[in-house]
Parts: sequence; structure tokens; C-alpha cells
Amino acid sequence: MVNFLLLALAFGLALANDYAELQGKWDTIAIAADNDAKIKEEGPLRVYVRELSCNEDCNEMGITFYVNANNQCSKTKVIGYKQADGTYRTQFEGDNKFQPVYITPENIIFTSKNVDRAGQETNLLFVVGKSQHLSPEQHEKVVEFAHENNIPEENIHNVLATGKLNE
Repeated sequence: MVNFLLLALAFGLALANDYAELQGKWDTIAIAADNDAKIKEEGPLRVYVRELSCNEDCNEMGITFYVNANNQCSKTKVIGYKQADGTYRTQFEGDNKFQPVYITPENIIFTSKNVDRAGQETNLLFVVGKSQHLSPEQHEKVVEFAHENNIPEENIHNVLATGKLNE
């Protein structure tokens, strides 16, 4: 019994350490979607992430980002609430379920599904990072996740160059 408890504790700490890496300042590097119109410049889901935060057990994940609509930048913060299936759920331009699927000290890839007010579903990838650009290996990882989520490779957009704001 003691061995089982130690194993459970070790597994829990490993997950907590993964999510501890999420916290801090980040920049959106790339966005991809099966509905490209949603992420074009001034598209409703083209978000420029700036910070991620988690509560102690990461049941709540805060995301601070900017959106640009009508040539107006606005800062927004949403809280994602962890669901039983491990995804997070929040409201922004409809209902959103998201989760980090690839975490390194330099980059995080999130998959997301948005269902807008009209009921249209959009599959998305958000890549946030601490480096300036994706390496070829990192880009290949994004392409891999795009294919897994039925997102055409040509719908992967580098947004780092367009996402610098005077904060």
C-alpha cells in the first residue's frame, strides 16, 4: 500500500511540475485553425498571449492576452476551469475547450476547440514561446499536431511578427 501511495504521489508531482512550467510570461508564436478566417489578422480568435498562470493544483488556468479588432487592441484575461477529461473550459467568442499537449521550457502547444454562438466548431492550435521563432524541429511538431487535429498545414500562421504590442 505504501508503494502505491508513493507512486501516486510521484505521478502527481510530475504533473504538477509540468504545469509549473506553464506559468509566466509567454508570447504567441503561431496559430493554426481548420477555419482560417477565425485567425486571420483581426479574426476573433487571433489572440496574442502574454501570460499564463495556474492555481496551486492547476484546476484553474489564467490566460492573459490581447485581441485586435477594428484597429483597437484590448487586453483580456480568461480563466479556464479543468474538466474531468483533463481539458480546460472557458468562454471567449463562444465555448472553448483547450489543453496543453506539448510542453518544453521554450514552447507550449495548446489544442483548442471553439464553438461560437452560431454553433460553428473550429479546431485550433496555439503555440506560445519564449524564443523568437520556431526551430525547424519545433515547426515539425506543430505540423504534426495540426495534422492530428485536421488543420491544413497552410493554415499555420506565424504571428510573432504581428503580435508585438506596446504594453
